[in-house]
Amino acid sequence: MLPKICQLGKYVIFFWSKESNEPIHVHVCEGTPHSEATKIWMNGMIRLAHNKSQIPAKELNIIMRWLAANRQIIEEKWNKHFGE
Repeated sequence: MLPKICQLGKYVIFFWSKESNEPIHVHVCEGTPHSEATKIWMNGMIRLAHNKSQIPAKELNIIMRWLAANRQIIEEKWNKHFGE
């Protein structure tokens, strides 16, 4: 199961369900979620873990600003999904 957090333009922001043992983070990709999606850590500062889906820097910056502005909602969804 890949819970979708939102659709931001052409990008899907989602969780991988089997990663509850890691700090809060999201995956981002264009279109259908896949294993090579970009990973962004949400604990502490919003920071890029990797950009395997090769999102252009300008678009990635917009996504990261959106994540920072919506951190509380994302953390609530994480806690609800992973049962914390």
